[in-house]
Amino acid sequence: MIKLDSQFIAQIKSNPHMIQQLFSGHFGLEKENLRVTPSGNLALTPHPPIFGPKEENPYIKTDFSESQVEMITPVCDSVDDVYNAITNLHHIVSLALPKDEYLWPNSNPGLIPDEENIPIAVYRNKEDSSRLYREHLATEYGKKIQLLSGIHYNFSFSDEFLKALFQTSRTENETFQDFKNRIYLKVAKYFMKNRWLLIYLTGAGPAYMEGFTTVSGAENAAENARILKDGISLRNSSAGYKNKDALHVDYDTFDGYIHSIAKHIENGQINSMREFYNPIRLKNSHTDQSLESLAQKGVEYLEIRSIDLNPLEENGIAKETLHFIHLFLLTGLLSENNELCPNNQQISDKNEELVALSGLAHPNITECDHSEVAFSEAGLKEIAKMEAFLTELAPKNDYLANVVALQKARVVDASKTIAARVTQEIKEHGYLTFHLNTAKTSFETADAFAYRFIGAEDMELSTQIVWKSAWKKGVKVDVLDRAENFLRLTLGNKSELVKQATKTSKDNYVSVLAMENKVVTKQILAEHQIRVPHGENHTQFEEAIMSYPTFSGKQIVIKPKSTNYGIGISIFKDFFTKEAFEEAIKIAFSHDSSIMIEEFIPGDEYRFLVMGDDVVAVLKRIPANVVGDGIHTVRELVEQKNDDPLRGTHHLKPLEKIQQGPEETLMLSQQNLSFEDVPPSGKTVYLRENSNISTGGDSINVTDQMDDYYKDLAVKASKAIQAEICGVDIIIPPNPKDYDSAAIIELNFNPATHMHAFPYKGERVLTGDKIIDYLFK
Repeated sequence: MIKLDSQFIAQIKSNPHMIQQLFSGHFGLEKENLRVTPSGNLALTPHPPIFGPKEENPYIKTDFSESQVEMITPVCDSVDDVYNAITNLHHIVSLALPKDEYLWPNSNPGLIPDEENIPIAVYRNKEDSSRLYREHLATEYGKKIQLLSGIHYNFSFSDEFLKALFQTSRTENETFQDFKNRIYLKVAKYFMKNRWLLIYLTGAGPAYMEGFTTVSGAENAAENARILKDGISLRNSSAGYKNKDALHVDYDTFDGYIHSIAKHIENGQINSMREFYNPIRLKNSHTDQSLESLAQKGVEYLEIRSIDLNPLEENGIAKETLHFIHLFLLTGLLSENNELCPNNQQISDKNEELVALSGLAHPNITECDHSEVAFSEAGLKEIAKMEAFLTELAPKNDYLANVVALQKARVVDASKTIAARVTQEIKEHGYLTFHLNTAKTSFETADAFAYRFIGAEDMELSTQIVWKSAWKKGVKVDVLDRAENFLRLTLGNKSELVKQATKTSKDNYVSVLAMENKVVTKQILAEHQIRVPHGENHTQFEEAIMSYPTFSGKQIVIKPKSTNYGIGISIFKDFFTKEAFEEAIKIAFSHDSSIMIEEFIPGDEYRFLVMGDDVVAVLKRIPANVVGDGIHTVRELVEQKNDDPLRGTHHLKPLEKIQQGPEETLMLSQQNLSFEDVPPSGKTVYLRENSNISTGGDSINVTDQMDDYYKDLAVKASKAIQAEICGVDIIIPPNPKDYDSAAIIELNFNPATHMHAFPYKGERVLTGDKIIDYLFK
């Protein structure tokens, strides 16, 4: 018989807002991975310095070992958001590791050195409490067992939801905090009794290397490994990382919970709350995680500690698993039959041990009265509770229904479990080979999407890049206006407002206005003896048309006065008709009320990214082009090139798609071509004269090869207009040593940085890192 808390369900069902709150809440993940070499050996290099001091970075730390990375998400308001956050952190860490290091994807380690050579996490202060705690653990439990890694799942209901429940479910003289304590204890009791089911469904560590530990009945496997016969999770078994004694505590009252843990500390079984390793813990968000703080301030959230890393998932855990764990906790809230076996928590411990070591064999589950029930029957009973409250409270949520259906199928058929699938992979490929291939594939996935911050794809690419770098370096990010790509970055006591990645407090408003105005820019640069193109400015269409005789037969550029990204620019390097001249003027005026007609400077165009006194990146920019194959039309070649997954629109991908607008049509006409012509094999056809990446151009990183003269020129130009973060476009003549023939054609106050971070060819420049370093130096 299914027993649910009818009072809670009735109250929630009567209030649609409460239903929404029930299926939301606050979520956080803490994920540990060992760093390994390509051979599967524990990497003995220090924690990567790119992450900054582990004491200060809130997102990327170490766990027990210097070789054990811990990734901590911010508190998120949905499962989807926390899944995106842990995936982003996984990508960030993967790409920032030293060369030829990977994140080991299983909770159980690969090849580890002798005990004395396992490095404990290093802190700036040798007497740091975190270091002393780790030294205590090394002495008390040994270093090897500390290398077992996993995922901690943190969850809390929203206070608004709990306050609504509190109004009708409080007991006499019960405060709101007392009620919260009681609710979280209720969920914890359910969890402790039924944790065997969660281990069965999420366990992913059935194998280990010979010599790591000894488990009776384990079978030999390839590559000197051992597999638990019918096993699910070494980490959650008695051979895993647990307190030496079973620390049973009172879950009936909050005072009893606190008192029983205090007794374990008093008896010397553990030295602090920190060492209380139960599968679920009641926690307070206060920085002081002591038992005294919990007793005084009460429970704020639950921490689940029994989740294995899933090597079948690129980031270590599936989104469906996160949703199911949430539903598991909700079952604890909404279930009536949730008591632990009275004074006999050993029964729950026994079920946990049986499932961890032999869950694939579906051992019988022991009930509180010591009777036994068939494994699938016991599991399906709890699944039925989920189905029942979903039917009442979320009958149209097909996604959650499918999440439950997946787990239900695994309860019935053990071969569908994560552990069974991992076992099969290990048997087919070998323990080390399977996990190393998985680790390398995970790295390649992170690398392929390195430009993307998952969950922020609607924002400009340069903004996503800065966000990733901020997390890498421990800088908090608040999105102030998503549509405007407006962020607040905070490190310690310092905050910086950043819009579109490079609009910052470093540049003054007048400098920005000056760079927006190409006429003003040219005049200021000329006054500083920097060569700029000569030309005319026009505000009237007819007046501009009448200048045709002045420019006929010359190489010229026609462009709007105050636009960026190459918008509205036409370039004539050869003969042009009056009609083409007029069309170019029409295009320029369509983007601005004022245009410029100026001389074309021959040579190659380069973009210099200046920050303060330094050039941090240089790109050679090649105009949008296709190469003929003698078969396809220009239009078809453009579409083929645009199919590149790195090409997109609106700066959301590293390269922009080539457009097929009036500017491109005009450029083709200058070559006596149209989009429907078939160019001969090997012929390069240019769709644009201007080389902006934003109009489909190609980018080549030449930072290290660039002549220092031009780097100094770029900095000089930025200083002339008092800009701090600036994109400087320089035309370098065919003979690069002919310095006097070079000219600056434009300064950009909001330079796109993604083109440097992900060039078409050449090394990537970590522009996001450089912006963060510049803002917080």
